[in-house]
Order: sequence, then structure tokens, then C-alpha cells
Amino acid sequence: MEDPATARRGGRALRDAPIAVIAAELEAMSGPILEGREATFRDILADTIAKDAYLCLPSARRVFHGDAPEGERRIAGVMPHYGLFLGPMRYLVRRRGGAWEVEVRIEVEPPAGAARLELPDCGLSAALGGAVACRGTPYARSGSTDACPGSGVFSTRATPAAIRALLARWSTEAEAYWNRDARAFALPVRYDFDFVVAGEARARGLRVDLSVPLAPTCGRTPYFYAMRAGWSLPVLAHEVGHVLGLLDEYEALSGIVRCYPKTPFPGAEISRMGLSMREETRLLPIHHYLVLRRFFCREPRTTDPYADAIR
Repeated sequence: MEDPATARRGGRALRDAPIAVIAAELEAMSGPILEGREATFRDILADTIAKDAYLCLPSARRVFHGDAPEGERRIAGVMPHYGLFLGPMRYLVRRRGGAWEVEVRIEVEPPAGAARLELPDCGLSAALGGAVACRGTPYARSGSTDACPGSGVFSTRATPAAIRALLARWSTEAEAYWNRDARAFALPVRYDFDFVVAGEARARGLRVDLSVPLAPTCGRTPYFYAMRAGWSLPVLAHEVGHVLGLLDEYEALSGIVRCYPKTPFPGAEISRMGLSMREETRLLPIHHYLVLRRFFCREPRTTDPYADAIR
């Protein structure tokens, strides 16, 4: 594929747009949902780009509605989280037929010796029948800002069939939040998330973006430490956002202890990356832009996101 950084339009090389212009374009695409919240999301835009080793700044209008070159790129690097650790960012972006496709494949190692899987709801009942314990309020409908509210008892035996059913559900329904919101904002991008048992993808010659254990419970652990069977689908959609290079939009360490509940940045309570556990929070045009923007950039000379902090 032609290097997107040198792709030309009308004989002129692609130039960086001022970040204020990009922010204004994204606000126009977002519509009234951002009214009164513009400053927060301008800060999120600037902060995320400043921490990214992919350095270019195409306009939002060009990313979504311009004549980007056809082809595909594997995006790979790390992003800093809370200033405490670097988390992996790996995914495939494809430009085809005037639209975008984004793919993420995550393989999980089944939990050794686990008797049961904690689940967030009754969603596997149809696939597993009476093998699912199911009572109480699904985690995503609990009204809590806790990712693991304990609002019900949902579990099943940790059999190979149950794990495959769980991963099949994840593969279908986590991406649905991303595609729902892309459609809502009329953005030409489709997401495809694939969760597989460790070894299967490579045996089939498929790319793997992240390899992690499958933890049999719910819990607050980094996405690159484990995928957790007890995470609700909204939380899972949030965690895949980290694989796509997005950062959390809430106060560091909030939500870990009861005396400090999850506290999104002012205005970010509408965002999937701000309140992960709510069905109704959204992946806004800014999030889709940040994922697609890297397609236009040169390969980073380093994966250290701080290498060009002074530039």
C-alpha cells in the first residue's frame, strides 16, 4: 500500500490540521450530545494524541469523508495508562470501497482448574440451556457504577462448550456497541471483534492481536492481564477500546474502592470510555477518529509514546 503519510490529493501532500480545527469538526459530527461538554473532549483529544507515538493529525473530515488510499495497515504500539503502565495497542485498519473496517482478534487461554465461570447475566441461557444459574439483576442493568456490582448470581460450569459459547457471544455483541454508535453518527466504519481459544487462530493462520488468560470471575484488572468471564458486554466493549488505543476518561483509581466511586471526567459520563458499564454510553466521533487517524501516519520510529513529548 502507498504510504498514507505521503498520499497526495490534488498534487499536494497531506498536511496536519490544527487540533482546534479537528476538535471543531468532531463536535459538528457529534451534534447536541456534546453541548456543554466540548472542553472535556477537546482535552481528551489533545491528551490522547500527545501520548501517542503515531504523530500525524489528519482532519476529521478527511478521515471520515475524504479520499483516503485503499489498503490495510496493522497498527501496533503501546499507550500509557494513568502514568503507571504501558498497555498494548494492536489492531488492523482496512480502507475498502470508500469505507473503513477495523478488526481486533483476541485469543484467551481457558482457566486451568476452574470449576465455574461467573457471568454478568443470563445471556448464555439459550446456548447452554439449564446449565446456567440465573437469578437477580444483570450487571449492566444494575444502575451501579461498579463494573462488578454483584447484583445477581449468574454462572455456569467452566466446560469447553461454555467457554466457546461465551467467546462466540463476545465476538458478536461487543462489536455491536461500536457499530451501533458509528451508525448513529453516520460514520463509514465497521468493527469486527473476534475472540478465540488460544492456539486456534494460529492453527488457522489468522492474525492475533492480543493473547491473555480468561479469568473465571469478574474483577478490576488491566485488559492485558486477563479478559474476565464476569465482565458485562458494555465493560468488554470498553476494554477492547484499550486494545484500539483509547484511554480511560475517568479519574485515576476511582471505582477501585467503595469510598471512591467511579468518577468520569466532567461531561464524560456520556462516553463508553468514561462510564464503561452503562448500556447507553456512547463511542463518539472522537473515539472513532482516534482509532482511524493512525492509518494516515508514518510508522513510529519508536513504540515509546513519550519519545517525542517535547516537539
